[in-house]
Parts: sequence; structure tokens; C-alpha cells
Amino acid sequence: MKPVVHLSKSTAITYDAQFMDAPAARYFSVDFWKSKNAVSGEAVGRGSAWFIDTPQGPVVLRRYLRGGWVALLSHHSYLFTTVARSRPFREFHILAALHQRGLPVPQPVAALCRHRGVISSGAIVTVRISSARTLADLLPEGIDSLCIGLDLWASVGQCVRRFHDAGVWHADLNARNLLLDDECRVFLIDFDRARYTPGRPVRGEGNLKRLKRSLVKLWPVARLSELKSAWARIEAAYHA
Repeated sequence: MKPVVHLSKSTAITYDAQFMDAPAARYFSVDFWKSKNAVSGEAVGRGSAWFIDTPQGPVVLRRYLRGGWVALLSHHSYLFTTVARSRPFREFHILAALHQRGLPVPQPVAALCRHRGVISSGAIVTVRISSARTLADLLPEGIDSLCIGLDLWASVGQCVRRFHDAGVWHADLNARNLLLDDECRVFLIDFDRARYTPGRPVRGEGNLKRLKRSLVKLWPVARLSELKSAWARIEAAYHA
């Protein structure tokens, strides 16, 4: 990976020069890709992520959108201080570091920060993980039946522990941010507002509680009796 930064008066772009040539700002516009019939889908439940077929291969384009009451004032604007501290640039560089370390994250491609005065907006592009679906989307189908011969729940616990041991605190660990590919390998996505402190393992209790709340909320009612066993296997693998 070879991160490069291009700065202009109101736009900053960072990208992997080994993956692509310098992208123009329109590279981060879903309307641009729609005009080329290159949008192949949208991430269900996220509202701001699209699957794009680019000349470099399939990617995910995600805009940064606010949640909560602040979104009533501005849905996609943030306080701007510096380019380096902008959310797109911070997430890009965290992903680059984790990907180079061999952790199961999507490979970052490029990030955009637009700024004017104290306001900024942005987007990030990552390589799409082939055939991956979110854990939330797979829950209704029965994970154990999809990953025959594998203890998927143990794999989830082991995956989360790898990140915590590496010094990664995830701001929103939930079933929609855990992906499974067609080989039942587990990936973690969406590192907006994440913190990375190499060499300093993080305490993961808060992350685990958030994940458990997500599973409780999304678990199919008809199979609710299976949740206790699944969570026990996640915790056992995490603390092994």
C-alpha cells in the first residue's frame, strides 16, 4: 500500500497509489457512478453505502452521515479542524494500518474530505469483500446451518479478540458491522470514530456488551433459545 495525499483549497483526497491513479472528486459521487450504470447495490440498513463496479474492481462507497438529534440540523456535515483529523482520513489510515497488519478488514482505496470554514463532509471507498454478507442479514437463515463443520460463533469471538489485542477499539461493534464471506471467514468493517493504539491492548467489555445488545435485538424470535448458547461460545473464544 502506498498512501498519497492531494490537497486543494477546499478538497483533500488520500488514496492508495498502488491500487489506482489519483481519483477526481467525482469518484466519490454515487450519482457519477449511477450515470455509468456502475452501481450494483446498496448496503441494507446503512443508507449511505453503495456497491460500485469500478475499473479497478468492485468497491464500497460510503458517505459519512450523522445520527441522533444532530442529524436534524445537518445530516452530513461535521466540525472541521484539520484534514488529518477529519473522519474520512482517520478511518482511511486506521484501515491501512490494520490491513497491512493482516487483520480482517476491507482494504482502503481512497477517502475524500471537503471543507469550508469550520464545516466538512466526506466519503470513503474500500475494496468490496467478495460474496460477503453481514451477520445481521444471515441470522434469520441460521448461522450454524450455513457454516457446517465450523463454530462460527467461536470465530466471531476470536475475531473481536484479535482487534482488541492489537489495540483497536471499535465505536460501533454490532451484527451489521461483522461480515462473513463465502468461506465463513469473519471480517470487521466501519472504523469511523475507532481508536487504534498499537502495542496497547484495549479493554473489550464495552464492545462485547454492545455486540450482545445487537444480537438480542436482531435474533429471530423463533430461535431465541439458541442465543444463550451462541453468546457463550463467543465469550469462551474471546477469553480463551
